Amino acid sequence: MGRQTRKYVPRVRTKRPLGLQNDGDQLPSRPHPFPEERPDGWYLPNPLGARLNQKSGLGKLTDDGIVLAPIEVLFCHWNRHVPITSEWVDQIVSRDKDFIAKAVIFDVSRSGGEIVIPISKNIAAKYSDQTFALKWPRNESHSKSQPVSEIRWFWASDNIDWYELKLWTDTVIMNSRIPEIFVIDDELDVTMYRLGYENLTGNQEVWSSLTKPELDIVVNLVERRRATESGCYISNVDNWPLPSIGVEHLSGINLRHEELDWLLCKFNQQDTGDSLFSFLVDSGCILRPGFKYGCKWRVYDDYVTNSHAPWLLQPLIDAPSSWEQMCLAVRLAEGVHKKWICGFGEDNNWVFLNIKRWRSGRA
Repeated sequence: MGRQTRKYVPRVRTKRPLGLQNDGDQLPSRPHPFPEERPDGWYLPNPLGARLNQKSGLGKLTDDGIVLAPIEVLFCHWNRHVPITSEWVDQIVSRDKDFIAKAVIFDVSRSGGEIVIPISKNIAAKYSDQTFALKWPRNESHSKSQPVSEIRWFWASDNIDWYELKLWTDTVIMNSRIPEIFVIDDELDVTMYRLGYENLTGNQEVWSSLTKPELDIVVNLVERRRATESGCYISNVDNWPLPSIGVEHLSGINLRHEELDWLLCKFNQQDTGDSLFSFLVDSGCILRPGFKYGCKWRVYDDYVTNSHAPWLLQPLIDAPSSWEQMCLAVRLAEGVHKKWICGFGEDNNWVFLNIKRWRSGRA
C-alpha cells in the first residue's frame, strides 16, 4: 500500500542567507557602511549607529557611533541592511565555534519585536551568572526600564545540570525577571522555554483530618489485604474513607506498593521522612502512575472523576539528562494539556520546577 497523500503544507525553514535582501521600500537611500573592527567590537558611525541603539538597543554607544558584538552585526545584516561578506563570517566562526548558533538564537529572540541585549556588552543592569542576554518588552525603552527576562542557551545535545539550572532560575526570579531557555538543534532550529515554580496542592482528605472511626476502618480493611504483584487487594470495600489512596476495582480497593508502605508508616506512627509521595498526599493531591505519559506520576488536585491531572511529575532522580530528552518530556506533557514538573527536595521541603514551551512575541 502506498503512502497517503499529505494534506498539510510543511513549515518553511528559515535559511538566513548572506547578502542584502531587496525588500523594496525598506532599502536605505544610501548604502550603509561596512562595520569596522576595533579592540572592543565592530564600529558603525552615527547617524546610523545612534538610530540602531536608540530604536533597537543595538550596540554600545561611543562618542561618534556604536560598537557591536559580532552577533549584533549579523542581526543588523539580516534585518537592518548593514553589509558584511562571507569572509567576515568565516573570520568570526574561526574565532568562536558557537557563533552561528548564538547569532541564530539572538535573531530568534528578537523575532517578536522585543529588545534583547547580549551580556557581552557589559550593560549596567544586574544579571545572573550564565545569562546570555537580557530582554525588554517591545513597547518599553531599554534605557528607561528594567529587563523582564534573562536568557540562556544550550545545544540540544547538552546535558542538564539540574542543580545549576535551578540555582540560575532562582537568581533570575530574585531579580524579578523571567528565566528563559533557548535550545538550538543541529538543524539550527530553536525551541524556547520558560521556567517557573508551581504549588502542587489538592482538595483531598488527608490522614490528619480522618476521624477515629475512619482511621479504624482503614486499619481494619488493610489488615485483611491480599498481596498482589503490584501491591495488594482488599475485597468487598464500600466505605473506603481515604479516596486519595488506592484504586477501586473488583468491588474492592487496589493499593500500589508505595501506597501500602505509606499507610503502614501511618499505622505505626513512623516518620515518612522526606518522601515526595508523602509530601504530595499530605498536601491533598492524588498521585496516579504516569507510565502512559513518560513520567513518575500524574498529579491531581481534585477527584480523578472530576478533572484531568494538571501536572506530570518527575522526581529529580529520574529527570531527563539532556535537552533532547527534556524536549520530548515537555512536548508530550503539553500535547495532553498538562504541565511538566520536576520535583526538588530542598531544606526538608519540596519545590516544583515547571518547564514550558514558549514563543517569542507571546506573553
